[in-house]
Amino acid sequence: MTELQPHRHPRPTAPLSAGARFIRGFTRIGAIAALLVVLIGVPSSIGLAVSTYGNATSSHESAQCIARLARSGYTFKKKYDYGSALDYSVGGCAGYHHSYETVSEVIAIADQPTPTFLTSLGPSTLGWGFLATGLTAIVIYLAFWAIGWMFAGFTRDA
Repeated sequence: MTELQPHRHPRPTAPLSAGARFIRGFTRIGAIAALLVVLIGVPSSIGLAVSTYGNATSSHESAQCIARLARSGYTFKKKYDYGSALDYSVGGCAGYHHSYETVSEVIAIADQPTPTFLTSLGPSTLGWGFLATGLTAIVIYLAFWAIGWMFAGFTRDA
């Protein structure tokens, strides 16, 4: 009975060849680089989508301000003598969103419902950002794997 040992399987020792070490090392580097791409790309995509939504809401608020002035009888002047842009930045309105639109187009924008995140370009921007992030991470991972595979071909196994 004293010969009983705890049940353990001895670990088989299979040393890796130099080529396998190259592939494993470059694959790990590729995984870390892909993770960094994801850690940077996801927050950037979210921030860009929120910014796009913010632009849509500020554009709508600006259009409502311009529409109030237009409905009260205010006549907008040209911003420049040589162009067709109207100067909407009067009366506290931010006119840079609609400079090259006619008053009737701006009023039509103001009459639309206030944009939500889903009705703005936010979801599209978010989706494209996630897609670009994912594809970039996959390409980086595969590129490092391929580099390791290529270097493994130059190694000599003894």
